[in-house]
Amino acid sequence: MSKYLLSGAALLAFITTPAQAEVKTLTEQGFSTLHAADVLGTPDDVWKRLMSPKDWWNPAHSWSGSVEGFYIDPQAGGCFCELIQEKDADGKITPKGSVEHMRVLFAQPGRVLRMSGGLGPLQAEAATGTLTIAMEPLKSGGGTRISFSYVVGGYMRFKTSGIAPAVDNVLREQFERMIRPLGKVIGNENAEPAKAEDKAKDEAAKAEAAEQPAPKLDAARPDLGAIVESIEVEKSGKPEAVEPDSPPQPE
Repeated sequence: MSKYLLSGAALLAFITTPAQAEVKTLTEQGFSTLHAADVLGTPDDVWKRLMSPKDWWNPAHSWSGSVEGFYIDPQAGGCFCELIQEKDADGKITPKGSVEHMRVLFAQPGRVLRMSGGLGPLQAEAATGTLTIAMEPLKSGGGTRISFSYVVGGYMRFKTSGIAPAVDNVLREQFERMIRPLGKVIGNENAEPAKAEDKAKDEAAKAEAAEQPAPKLDAARPDLGAIVESIEVEKSGKPEAVEPDSPPQPE
């Protein structure tokens, strides 16, 4: 049989405002997650930050162990991709392949970026995922409301009750890393500025990732960073039907 077990995962509730994170819906067929926050800066400022994923995506959630090859081509049909690169003995960077994380469906600078694709282990499943990143200027107090909404559906060999909170947690991390330098709006007051120690942690993480050897890619395993470290896969000769999850009950 093939059994996919996700340990130590629980559904995430709303975190303190103005940032929110939540598994919004959960069924046997799929799930959706939401992350939202009010930040300083105009929608164009947010868009500029968004368009440089190598500056905010965690290298632990990459195929190559580095974010230097990450880019987004913001046009319909464009790619949110990762170039797999290696340095030779002379320090020259040589391309060794590429990965498509998502494909752009809708791009309107400063307003909406919508992309389709299964992140991490979902890439190897017969499931589709749509990530909508929306930006809207706040009516009072300045700043921008930004949200990450990810909707996943289709056949997958994971139980949705296990994979949904893991995916949600990884997206929350990328969302927080992206908005950190912008500063969060607290009510109608000033923002919570990016802390120097937070910036130092980001730089240290990049430096550490650069020193680590790139992991060996195995196309048979849809691994991507910490999201798969908690997934155990057991194999034997006979397939076994997976019992459906019970739908979440209203509180």
